[in-house]
Amino acid sequence: MSLEDLYRFGKIQKHKTSQEEIKNLFDVADRCLKDASQENISLDLRFVAVYQAALAAAESLLCCNGYKAPKGNYHYMTWEGLRNIHDDYIKKSIILFDSARQKRGAAFYDYTDVVSEVEFNELFKEAKIFINYISSKIKKEYPDYGFSL
Repeated sequence: MSLEDLYRFGKIQKHKTSQEEIKNLFDVADRCLKDASQENISLDLRFVAVYQAALAAAESLLCCNGYKAPKGNYHYMTWEGLRNIHDDYIKKSIILFDSARQKRGAAFYDYTDVVSEVEFNELFKEAKIFINYISSKIKKEYPDYGFSL
């Protein structure tokens, strides 16, 4: 399936992005990573912050491709949209972040002590790599949007 197919099936929306929007999404990612570094909050909320950082970077790449996930089912469709961008690294990363999406829901809405320190540390490490990768990809493939990153 392609991004255009997801659009035709009503799963994602067409979107015209801007340099400002992309910069703002990376600012959100940076803020979330800083928040996740604060050891005085629970691992659950730190995990949620790391996940949100990766999600903001994912959204930026989807926007650069001319699409955006709708607010209803936003998290799932952002990752599903990225799954349709032909990039082996991104496809491998989505497995981890989609799993984190599900755990994030439990940690944020339903339970406490959902996340282990090992899980948090793995997600934090991978999110930083993912965000840097997406930033580099945007700078290279979408220079009009990425030159301020």
